[in-house]
Amino acid sequence: MLRVLQSQEFERVGGHKTLRSDFRLLAATNKDLEKEVQASRFRQDLYFRLNVFPIHVPAPRDRKEDIPLLAYHFLTLSTKKLGKSIKRISKPDLEKLMGYH
Repeated sequence: MLRVLQSQEFERVGGHKTLRSDFRLLAATNKDLEKEVQASRFRQDLYFRLNVFPIHVPAPRDRKEDIPLLAYHFLTLSTKKLGKSIKRISKPDLEKLMGYH
């Protein structure tokens, strides 16, 4: 993977021809990769390649105001997929979602 990130070239497993690829990679983790590199649990060279444009998004537990929006978004997706007609989430249920650690 590091070679593809560095040079955009790779060989298929068992292949002998070098192929080129033009791509964008989006990687996500819940780990602090900088600490993982310092503890020698993550490769420094790979971290350097992946850390080009970091976007830090706090966990939902740290942005509780987004939970109702997320809940309604997933409710809409689920009801469409299941062919149901559920329009609202009760206040106690929203409070449970927002209170979950």
